[in-house]
Amino acid sequence: MAGAAAVIVSLSTGSAGAAVPRVVDCRTPDGGAGGSLNWEYASRTRIDPVVLGAHDKAADRAWVRVRLDIVTGSGRRVTYPWHANHEGSGSSKQWVTHASNSSGIVSARVEVQNVKGSSPVATCYSKKAYNPYY
Repeated sequence: MAGAAAVIVSLSTGSAGAAVPRVVDCRTPDGGAGGSLNWEYASRTRIDPVVLGAHDKAADRAWVRVRLDIVTGSGRRVTYPWHANHEGSGSSKQWVTHASNSSGIVSARVEVQNVKGSSPVATCYSKKAYNPYY
């Protein structure tokens, strides 16, 4: 998590009124994969930045994938494309992006899967990160 702490420090610099980024994470029940979401709600309809992390925790011949999972202002669940870490046990990868939805973003979380071949063997979801603009 040292890398995540560095990300938080670098993202929290800015104007005094800027929101402070937050972190949620989870680890799959089999212990093979972990994922994290660092975020900052920029408005009722936008999260910027979104930093997704995929962490391979075990030498189990599996790879890790993560994606953003939101609930919109209309109550619809929206999942974003997967990001994969194929680098092997002990590796971590991060992706920096943003998310927006015209009907609003009420909450966000990270979905993490430990995958063998093309089949998920374990899944976890972080707790939901609620938008303070609601």
